[in-house]
Amino acid sequence: MKRTYLDHAATTALSPVAEEAWLKAVRQLQSMPGNPSALHAGGRAASRMVEDAREEIADAIGAERAEVVFTSGATEANALGVIGAARHTGRPAVLISQVEHDSVAKLADAAPDLQWRHIPVDSEGVSIVPSSLGDDVALASMSLVCAETGVIQPVERLVAASGDTLVHTDAAQAIGHLPVSFSALGVDLLTLGGHKIGAPVGTGALIVRRGVEIDSDRPGGGQERKRRSGTVDAAGAVALAAALTATVRELDVVIERHQALKDRLVAGLPPEVHVTSQAPSSPGMVHLSLPTSSPEVLLMAFDQAGVMVSAGSACHAGVTRPSEILLNMGRDTAGALGVLRVSFGADTDASDIDAFLEALPGALAAAQRMDKHFKERA
Repeated sequence: MKRTYLDHAATTALSPVAEEAWLKAVRQLQSMPGNPSALHAGGRAASRMVEDAREEIADAIGAERAEVVFTSGATEANALGVIGAARHTGRPAVLISQVEHDSVAKLADAAPDLQWRHIPVDSEGVSIVPSSLGDDVALASMSLVCAETGVIQPVERLVAASGDTLVHTDAAQAIGHLPVSFSALGVDLLTLGGHKIGAPVGTGALIVRRGVEIDSDRPGGGQERKRRSGTVDAAGAVALAAALTATVRELDVVIERHQALKDRLVAGLPPEVHVTSQAPSSPGMVHLSLPTSSPEVLLMAFDQAGVMVSAGSACHAGVTRPSEILLNMGRDTAGALGVLRVSFGADTDASDIDAFLEALPGALAAAQRMDKHFKERA
């Protein structure tokens, strides 16, 4: 059976350019091992790898080399940036949008010493930016692109309203799908994740504007200018830089191709399935609403047909939960369950879209049979 992968927003394959860069770095480290913090020849060689990668990432994202902090991925970068920067200001409150990834939305559990407040969202999934944020707000965080719906968020408006409040954005779902420039955005902190753009899992970075201080979340050797202790993965940094550079270089072509694929998918939808939001969204993602309350059956039916997609709801240990983001948009429980996220990558083509559209009627019918079964048992 041919498999069709349409879940690139969750993770995408290691790109050839990142693989080549990673293997070259690994071979060099095998021939002459070295910790980037060490002073001997091996350490200096590893340090050069890291610093060259740092400069390459800075150039690709519109930042300065000293502003790039390597992390293990977007989740760590979000926690380090939001909590670390907020705590350093001494102000008590943090403001986050209601459409954030769990790596931001759940940070209150890790930092109960801070007061957590929310930026509301409208029915289309667009954050409603207040005219002012409040004198006691240390930091406001808003993703560039919602990781679930793909809706583009008004980060520029948040920056304009911020005053002296720090602004953080999670750009993990935007990079590779929209133009992203740290300097042009005007934010203070920006998160990027490696495995969403073809770099290895376990790579990422937090971009921290010069002059912004963050409290480290761990003791240790004081690497990354004392902002993130722990030995930097030199080969991972090299691969991340290569993947990001290639992503930025190919962006215009990718945007055009993905928009065409998105248009093809939307044009082929049956009448009972519709795009969740009409707000401007990422060309690499389509979020769909379907008349079913059984997303796990929907996903399994797609998988049996050879199509891999994801649901907007979280299924844990057989317990289905409605999407918090869709509930925040004003959906009822049923409406927050019957959703799908379809996302594109470097190798997605028209045949993948056609495979999805072909599998859709059968998958929806299977989910609706389960809906009927539950209603009869109720």
